[in-house]
Amino acid sequence: MFRKVSLYCFGKYKFNANIINKVSTLLKIKPSLANEDINFFGDVRLLDSQNKLIGVFACEEARKKADKLGQDLIMINQEIKPALCKVCDYSDELASKFMNDIVKIKEQQKLNDQHFKLSHSITMQDLKLKVNQAKDLMKKQNTLRVTIICPIETAIQAKSILYTLKDLSQSFMIPIGDIKTKDFKEKEQFDKKKESQEQVQLDIEFESIEKTEQHLDLPQIKIERLINQYYSRSLQEKTEDEQDLADLFKVQQSEKDKKLETQESKKSKLEEMMEDDELDFQLQDISTNTSSCYLKDGNLSKYVKLYKMIEWSQGRK
Repeated sequence: MFRKVSLYCFGKYKFNANIINKVSTLLKIKPSLANEDINFFGDVRLLDSQNKLIGVFACEEARKKADKLGQDLIMINQEIKPALCKVCDYSDELASKFMNDIVKIKEQQKLNDQHFKLSHSITMQDLKLKVNQAKDLMKKQNTLRVTIICPIETAIQAKSILYTLKDLSQSFMIPIGDIKTKDFKEKEQFDKKKESQEQVQLDIEFESIEKTEQHLDLPQIKIERLINQYYSRSLQEKTEDEQDLADLFKVQQSEKDKKLETQESKKSKLEEMMEDDELDFQLQDISTNTSSCYLKDGNLSKYVKLYKMIEWSQGRK
């Protein structure tokens, strides 16, 4: 159930209680009491939007200062003494966290899947084209991985290509660490008679010099729609996870029940033979809890067979 929060918000965005609770859930934080919802009468330490201390004021005076600044007064922590409050545009701050901590990370994960694969025999002209492509790509993402897979004999040449790439792109990206080298094995060769050539994989990762930031240039209706989409998706993922757990429990329980049922209903080969009317013997328990056989006729072969089966059965126990 959503917690009630103030509808009175300054700044570019003016989220209602529903949106504030949804974005707070996505950010895994508790919605803060804001403005008139703050029912506190003691002194508070007041922070500005940059988290710098303004001073210590009575709560009512802090509310008036926030009104003069045209910003919201939100309660950060009222359990400490003096309580901690902050003056900021509450909806804008939540929107900024949402875009940078959720949307940006999701998009970055998609972009990080993109990486360059270069040939160990690439020409300088083609390498310069790759540098231009990397420059355009780094405007959208902060990291880029470059890979070369080559025969082990050309590893030095491949390293030289990566160093050249580093020099050509130093104006917009810098390497993270050194070149990493590891053995490369193809999954499967169609021609098994052909001997596989020993290969190595060289990787180097770059980061952008100018970090891309997610700008808050979306109109309110679009960012609210984005929040609703991510919130619905999170509920769906949660439901799917719960369903997966429930299905797993059902499978485990059904297997357990099936095993118990099998153990109870399954008859040993010995018992099936004893219930067979064609056989002229029966198994009888005596005070010593041992199995013995009584023949109804003189069929010695059946008796010997049954005796061996009893020995086999008792040996398994």
